[in-house]
Amino acid sequence: MIMLIKNTEKLRRTTLRDRTYEEVVRLILSGELPTGGCVDEKQVIEKLRVSRTPFREAIGILAKGGLVEIKPYHGFYVRSFSRSETADLYELYKRLECFAVELAVPQMSDCDIRRIENILAEAVVALQRGDVKTYAVRDREFYEAIAGQSGNFALIEALARLALQIQLCGTITNMSGEFAERTAHGCDDIIQAFKARDAPRAAFLVRAHISCAQEAILARFPNEIASR
Repeated sequence: MIMLIKNTEKLRRTTLRDRTYEEVVRLILSGELPTGGCVDEKQVIEKLRVSRTPFREAIGILAKGGLVEIKPYHGFYVRSFSRSETADLYELYKRLECFAVELAVPQMSDCDIRRIENILAEAVVALQRGDVKTYAVRDREFYEAIAGQSGNFALIEALARLALQIQLCGTITNMSGEFAERTAHGCDDIIQAFKARDAPRAAFLVRAHISCAQEAILARFPNEIASR
């Protein structure tokens, strides 16, 4: 009975920590805690109605994930990314996502492909009507679905961390007609490669898909010299 109580208490603490982590991530990605800004510990604790312990635990996880910087004697800061750092993140993300594609495609069932096709179809529809928020959500679900099919848990975790950092770098706000056309066409080609179980071509096309978003994001850093 004592062991059961201890395990239950541990589960509650873990659940509270995870919930606090998710809420802080939401505050960061929504801009309520702006990049480069100091995280007001007291204010966030009061807002989330949690104690200092789960908050500090969540901050520790965020620091390991590259979303928060802990500066001794100065506090916690939401990380900001330069153009060069953003470019580096995207380059790594492309390589890992392509690896995920190579692992995932041979294991995909027809049902898996239909599910991914539906996600991409919703992303394209959102793109065509200028719904940036929905497009970003569906696009992220697309990459998560591929990673999930890879069966490599270390890869899934690494991609999840990178995806959060990339989200913090910024989202696509100016979707030109050219961007929309390239993306829509690219999505159709990716699905055809999946259906053909052509992993090398699918990886090549996914890389191009990510590069398209990368170009749009890097264009938001006009005052920095391109590193690539």
